[in-house]
Amino acid sequence: MSKIYGYCRVSTKHQHLDRQITNISELYPAATIISEHYTGTTSNRPQWEKLCKSLKPSDTIVMDSVSRMSRNAEEGFADYQMLFSQGVN
Repeated sequence: MSKIYGYCRVSTKHQHLDRQITNISELYPAATIISEHYTGTTSNRPQWEKLCKSLKPSDTIVMDSVSRMSRNAEEGFADYQMLFSQGVN
């Protein structure tokens, strides 16, 4: 059975995840929310890495904004290609 994950990230502990969680939950009420307070200036994000390792083909990741996925377009595209090649939506 495929799963839906909502990934939410803010860069500092002073920022809030509420808007991202609300927006994802409204469209995907069954989504398991994965969140972290971790800067986008590094590609080393523990919760993102843990999520990517746990995904199965046909699982789905949703985000409030594509900017939550990576720190730049090149890294985001590399992540997208890796996930797509594994059959992740």
